[in-house]
Amino acid sequence: MRIGIFGRGHVGAALGHALARAGHGVRYGVRDPATAETEDVLSLPDAARWGEVLILGVPYGAVQEVLRAAGDLGGRILVDPTNAPKPPTEDSSSVQIVASFVPGARVVRAFNTVPAEVMLNPRFGDSRASTFVCGDDRLARATVLGLARDIGFDPVDAGPLRSACAIDRLLAVWRVLAVDAGLGRNVAFRVLHR
Repeated sequence: MRIGIFGRGHVGAALGHALARAGHGVRYGVRDPATAETEDVLSLPDAARWGEVLILGVPYGAVQEVLRAAGDLGGRILVDPTNAPKPPTEDSSSVQIVASFVPGARVVRAFNTVPAEVMLNPRFGDSRASTFVCGDDRLARATVLGLARDIGFDPVDAGPLRSACAIDRLLAVWRVLAVDAGLGRNVAFRVLHR
């Protein structure tokens, strides 16, 4: 599958590397591709046209500008792993705000409760980290669940996009474990069910 990633920061690079390693085609969309030193870099609009699935790999504060520059994303699957510095409200998620920027896109929330280190390697011994995937379009959600599986996650179908409101609260738990409890960034959630 062709994956267009907006940005080459920690998240974009980690997901891009993991997806390429799994056999997917990856191209990065950046504001000024002329300054890039590799051939896998395109302009934002070219990356948007090239990718069958698009991933936001930029900080939350840059999302609206990047999406505006990328052009029409109507019908495209757009994966949002970004996190706002502070959740907008108790009953809304930053991904719902992102979705409002691109009303024609099929927005899916995934990979936002794990750091780049875990995106690169979601295996913990014999276990795999979970990532929570939610979106209103079932086919788009199934596609992202498959991509998450391809790179080693045990993905969890969390239903519609509104589920992100609850899932985003796990970020506070992750920060307590990683920082306050001193476990470091290589910590992730795993859903057990029977």
